[in-house]
Amino acid sequence: MAYKVLNSITLKNAKNNYAVIATDMLAIPCENNGKKAILPTFIRDDSPELKLSLNAINEGKLKKLVSTSSKSKASFLHVSVQPKLDDPLFKWVNFFSAMVSDALANNCKDLTIILSPSLASTPKIVEIAARTCESSAYLFNATKNKTKKNPSLKKVSFLLDDSLKQHTRVLKNHIAVGFAIGEGMNAAKYLGDMPANHCTPRIIETKTKALKKEFPALKVSSLNEKEITKLGMGSYMSVAKGSNEPPRMIIIEYKGAATDVKPAVFVGKGITFDTGGISLKPSASMDEMKWDMCGAASVFGLMQTIARLKAKVNVVGIMACAENMPSSKATKPGDVVTSMSGQTIEILNTDAEGRLVLCDALTYVKKFKPSYVVDIATLTGACVVALGKHATGLMSNDQKLADKVLAAGENAGDRAWQLPLWDEYQSCTKTNFADLANIGGGREAGTVHAACFLSNFTQDYSWAHLDIAGTAWVTGPKKGATGRPVPLLAEMLLK
Repeated sequence: MAYKVLNSITLKNAKNNYAVIATDMLAIPCENNGKKAILPTFIRDDSPELKLSLNAINEGKLKKLVSTSSKSKASFLHVSVQPKLDDPLFKWVNFFSAMVSDALANNCKDLTIILSPSLASTPKIVEIAARTCESSAYLFNATKNKTKKNPSLKKVSFLLDDSLKQHTRVLKNHIAVGFAIGEGMNAAKYLGDMPANHCTPRIIETKTKALKKEFPALKVSSLNEKEITKLGMGSYMSVAKGSNEPPRMIIIEYKGAATDVKPAVFVGKGITFDTGGISLKPSASMDEMKWDMCGAASVFGLMQTIARLKAKVNVVGIMACAENMPSSKATKPGDVVTSMSGQTIEILNTDAEGRLVLCDALTYVKKFKPSYVVDIATLTGACVVALGKHATGLMSNDQKLADKVLAAGENAGDRAWQLPLWDEYQSCTKTNFADLANIGGGREAGTVHAACFLSNFTQDYSWAHLDIAGTAWVTGPKKGATGRPVPLLAEMLLK
């Protein structure tokens, strides 16, 4: 089962007389020469429609103009000034997202985007354009009946003037990569947006195994509650025991490189709903706890992207899924459990459950002899306080790996910010009654303390921890999953 929205994103070569381009919406990015917006050099500006658009933009009255077209075969024109090439990439994401939004608002089935000369020679931005077109076309409908509305947009074309055709091959490759990453983002968003009663650990297991129909290169297996218990994952099971929904650890393997190449391993937190357990959360906004599995969802999307591109890498994706509920069987504050590593853990707060699932998953992945391990988790509210919605929190026991993550985030426009993982913080895991405590340190440095706990299980390999609590979803009236950090993770593997 694939999760892409658009049927196609293609590159076409043409002699750009905009008047003969048949499309529902024609998007014309204008360049700024420092004084005013100008049309791409190969488009005649003697059209009254384009002159009107440019004059309004240059007079500061509009940032963009969407109008019906009478002088061309396009039903609508979208004219806007593109960002500068060295602007932060989020501006480019917003730029292309606006085109898709306007196309959807006007019920367009196809969108044609003319590539200016500067865009044609900047393939990375075109890759981000393709990614953004796919991800911005996403609309969640899975649990709607009467109000269901499918997105109208089905096709996006980038138009390259014949005078720039030397860029064709490179641009086509980047468009394919962007399309696949956007598809992976939409897969992650789909799982993240599904209500918890429609997205239990066993349902996720079924959906993941269904990926093999379209991506036979993926090997999918899973561990049930009996197998998890037999492996000694007492920490993992302590989270799941309060729920009638059994846990599942889902393993996705992809081998696109030589067999002797060590795999990169990505471990995603998959708490399909988090009540906090006995340490019950307040009811306000608790519905958002269906997104506590966005780490696992990002692994789901990443593996689909890698398989779609037939990437020459070896990757293992782990989705550590469970539901955290209060009941007579639930773990209590003060209980002590034994992790797969043999370390005992005093559970002082059952709402710090993500780290309890992840620590056993991080022990389990040693069997794959990884080149490096990255875990991805909506782990702490403290990360939202510290970094807001723009940057993912990063901590690592290997600075080279941390630098790789940071560079990938910058290159993909899916940024991370590194926080310290110093020995001074390790005191937060101390307790009189077990080897480790799952919380400590009071209200200070909650994001770092969570990573310090996990670091006790990752000493045998290079490891990075991504706290995506602020970046994995948008709250408020337009709440929903974002598909991050699939672009960052894909960039790490592909580039």
